[in-house]
Amino acid sequence: MNILPFVPARHARDAVGIYVQALFQKLRPFFGTAEQAIDFLAPHLRPDRAIVAVDGGRLLGVAGFRMDGTGLFEPGWSDFRRSYGFFGAAVRVAGLSLLEKPEDDRTLAMDGIAVTGAARGRGAGTELLAEICRIARTSGRHAVRLDVIDTNPRARALYERNGFVAGKVTQLGPLSRLFGFSTATAMVKRLAPCDPGPVAASEIRHEGQNGAD
Repeated sequence: MNILPFVPARHARDAVGIYVQALFQKLRPFFGTAEQAIDFLAPHLRPDRAIVAVDGGRLLGVAGFRMDGTGLFEPGWSDFRRSYGFFGAAVRVAGLSLLEKPEDDRTLAMDGIAVTGAARGRGAGTELLAEICRIARTSGRHAVRLDVIDTNPRARALYERNGFVAGKVTQLGPLSRLFGFSTATAMVKRLAPCDPGPVAASEIRHEGQNGAD
């Protein structure tokens, strides 16, 4: 398994597909079907805001992050308006803004992580998190932050095994009917200067997951 600090062009649409399938519970209210979400997001993928796990030409997983004001996908207002009209664009832009993660100079905000079924038991999620932490340290960040929803306990278990600690819990209230989950928990991993990173994948080869938020 190799971890690449960008999305190769040949894997771009597959990376979007893996991401959408894993996070579709969040994306469904805005795009309707997974294929519609993939079609809209694929042209706006930022290859330099993601890392991927590949093995023998197969894409096993992808993790996105925000840096310098840009994230994994960067569609503009005109892209939404062209696809959904003025009102549809306004609704989607406003709704998706609720899912945006804050960015600051000390914390690297993740834009989601997802791995395929083929990666289960191979430690792909752990290796992706390790590379995210390396990028954070290299860029001078002191922590990595992500959100996990209450309907994805497998993802939360992965994060906890790799040193992420639960923090603020956001209640969706009436919006829970729209999104299909009730809470989102912020999880943070503090990065000490000598932090060796998450547990080596070779030590947990029997661990894995289908997708994470």
